[in-house]
Amino acid sequence: MQGSRTLYNDLIVSIVLVVTVISILVASLGYFYISHKTKAQSETILMEFSDYLQDSLELPIWNYDDEGIGKICNSFFENTLVEKLIVVDSEGKVLFERQRGNQDSKSVRRVTITHGDQIVGHFEISLDVQALYERQHQLMWIGLIALAIVILVLAITLRIVLKLFLFAPLDQLIRRTEQISRGEYEFVDLQAPQQEIRTIVSRFNHMAEQIWYREQSLKEVNQRLENEIAEHRDAEAALLNSQQELDSIIRATPDVIYRLDTAGRFTFVSEAIRRYGVTPEELIGKPFLDYVHENDRELAQSRINERRTGSRSTQRLAIHAFGEYCRRGRRSEEGASDRNPVLLVDAEGLYVFLESGLRVFVGTQGIARDITEQREMESRRQESEARLLLALDVSDAGIWQLDLKSGALRVDKRIYSLLGYTESDLAMGLEFIRSKTTPEAWDAIKRNFNRHMAGEAELFDHEFRLLAMDGGWRWFHTKARVVRQDDDGRPETMVGIILDTSDRKKAEAEREHLEMKLQQAQKMEAIGTLAGGIAHDFNNILGAIYGYSQLTQMHAGDNPRITGYVDNILKASERAKGLVEQILTFTRQGKSQKIPSDISIVLKEALKLIRASIPATISIVHDIPSGLGPVMADQTQIHQVLMNLCTNAAHAMETSGGQLTVTLERIRIEPAAVPSGEDMAPGPYLQLSVKDTGTGMEQTMMDRIFDPYFTTKAVGEGTGMGLATVHGIINDHEGRIFVESEPGKGSVFRILFPLLESPATTVSEPVSTYPRGNERILYVDDEELLVRVGGEMLRDLGYDAVGTTNAIEALDLFAAQPDQFDLVITDMTMPDMTGDQLAAEILKRRADIPVIICTGYSKRMSSERARALGIRAFLMKPMSVENLARTIRRVLDHSETSAGKDRGMKIPDPK
Repeated sequence: MQGSRTLYNDLIVSIVLVVTVISILVASLGYFYISHKTKAQSETILMEFSDYLQDSLELPIWNYDDEGIGKICNSFFENTLVEKLIVVDSEGKVLFERQRGNQDSKSVRRVTITHGDQIVGHFEISLDVQALYERQHQLMWIGLIALAIVILVLAITLRIVLKLFLFAPLDQLIRRTEQISRGEYEFVDLQAPQQEIRTIVSRFNHMAEQIWYREQSLKEVNQRLENEIAEHRDAEAALLNSQQELDSIIRATPDVIYRLDTAGRFTFVSEAIRRYGVTPEELIGKPFLDYVHENDRELAQSRINERRTGSRSTQRLAIHAFGEYCRRGRRSEEGASDRNPVLLVDAEGLYVFLESGLRVFVGTQGIARDITEQREMESRRQESEARLLLALDVSDAGIWQLDLKSGALRVDKRIYSLLGYTESDLAMGLEFIRSKTTPEAWDAIKRNFNRHMAGEAELFDHEFRLLAMDGGWRWFHTKARVVRQDDDGRPETMVGIILDTSDRKKAEAEREHLEMKLQQAQKMEAIGTLAGGIAHDFNNILGAIYGYSQLTQMHAGDNPRITGYVDNILKASERAKGLVEQILTFTRQGKSQKIPSDISIVLKEALKLIRASIPATISIVHDIPSGLGPVMADQTQIHQVLMNLCTNAAHAMETSGGQLTVTLERIRIEPAAVPSGEDMAPGPYLQLSVKDTGTGMEQTMMDRIFDPYFTTKAVGEGTGMGLATVHGIINDHEGRIFVESEPGKGSVFRILFPLLESPATTVSEPVSTYPRGNERILYVDDEELLVRVGGEMLRDLGYDAVGTTNAIEALDLFAAQPDQFDLVITDMTMPDMTGDQLAAEILKRRADIPVIICTGYSKRMSSERARALGIRAFLMKPMSVENLARTIRRVLDHSETSAGKDRGMKIPDPK
């Protein structure tokens, strides 16, 4: 944009801008003046119209002449300036109202009409000031258009005048300047009417003449300089090229190039010497032997003397040199070595021939090559070989070599001792390895081997099992790589080591087993904590249900329907109580606790959990009747057995679905029917069968399913301990497990549990025979519902019960009247103060008071600990009336016998 601007355009634009600004100011002032005038005019017109209407409407409104009012107003409204007119009388009645549009008027006037001194009405009039404004705007636009025409004419006139009298001569001057810049110095006579233009043209012509003379002189001088510069440039280029070639050769070589005078002093040293902690400048004039190790100095001196006499021309010599400087840490910018350098020196003598033909020795020159790394590498190689042999001896690792073209396998003596085979056994090479491992293991070996051969893996690194000479399976870990290729680039030889890892694998398996047991123990501990909390709260709820049900049973009388309902509630409560006990038993660690059990209940409960945990594509069919007879069993372990078997069956059917069948039946094994090889006693058994319609198993797999860590599941999906655990539990229960399976048709697991002789049935005593009494008992529990039901039970048994839900309050009650209570029954887990703490405080105040502790679940309290604390009895919630009545009576009677008096009979029965 800067290059396209011209003086002509700038002048035109400037003049137009000035005129435009003045025109805008004039237009703005005119607009404001017209607006003000229009507003004043509208106010004047509105005043005149108001006065006219006030005078004209006075009498018609006074005389209630509606027709006259209408004529006056309609004739007045014909004026187009009137926008709106409203006339009302003194009472607010509208006498006339007209309006041209709905828009609000900006000029409005409201006038009161009077007749004499009395107000007879009002009118409101508004004018359409927009029409006045439009007239004024039309005049303003006419003025603006005229002003624009004037500006346009002025701009055209200025353009013509400036172009004619100013810019035409300037264009001629510009063209003359361009000619001079192109080297056209001819005289040009430009005629212009202005004196200034003519003067400029004259000076331009004089300047062009002077430039021409100077240009000619400079051309001659420049030609001479160019010739001289070209000659110097050629000479310098030749010299520089020679020097650069020599310097580049010296710098490019890592060897030290040197030259010595006749006395063995340095006269030249290349830059490569800096790596040894000295600079070329330091060495100039210094004897070479000063930097040679003292052990090699004599040999180096003799070689220099040989050069001096001319008896030898070139001879290699390995010497230690510059080591002292390296050890002092004198490093150049490129860095010096910390080693004791070994230099291989090649040197030759320098001679000149005199005119007489005599050859004179003038010095020695040569190259010194650093062979320190080669010497160190050789030393390290020898040390590495020694360490490798020592490591192999210590680790019992063996080395093997495989010819990839012929398949021949060469091994050292260690491998023979590892496997127990002889050299003739291993002569088969890879075919021998293949015959001594499983097909799966061989496929894995081939995959890793091929990955290394294809360049996808840096090493052939694999761990596998081999059948040793003694018939046992041993684990081996090998690492190898291709070390030689043929002329076509194909692998030819592979070398590797092999190590027996059987002990490590065994230790890892044991560690995994211990870790799994630790994790299981931690999970069971967490579940136990959760189950304990649930059991405590659930037993409190169950205690209220159980207690009130027994109270209802005691007061039901002879109504059979109520008695039946209550019996069902009590049975459900007993089942819930047993379920809580199963949860606590399941989470309890330690030795198996076997009791005579009806396992049908446990199996049904387990199936409910199984149904929720397996896919809906698997249906469950079960036939588990009750009352088949008791077996001596740990209910938790029976639960675990069924869970493991059903989980495995579901896994076998997870792809296509199927049917899971669980049955329990009573069978008798006759002596002749005992399976061969089984140590089983004839007699009655309970047979638990778990059948699935899954994939089934082959006989080889069936032979191993009870082995620890054997699993058919993917990595991370199974531990291989499920069926091994089942097998151990069944053996611990003196039972047997049998498997039937066929590929594609599913599997059946049959478990036999020996039946017990039916235990004698005990008949509960009638309600009326419960032991009773009239002693006063303090009953404490943090659950208000349990306090109420406990109090009801005690009162029905004839006792005077005082109940409270606060342990602190109970202690205060007892402390106030310690001799007024014959027995204290307290819950174990309570806020502020636990039951054992309350018992201790009570016993401090009265040592002979009997105390009974009740709990739904507590790790801190047991019957042994209760006796150690002086507590007479320990009851588990929920408590039956019979158990509570007999425990109270037993504790009180024992207390009376020990004390020699009946403290409880002194308290009267409030009933």
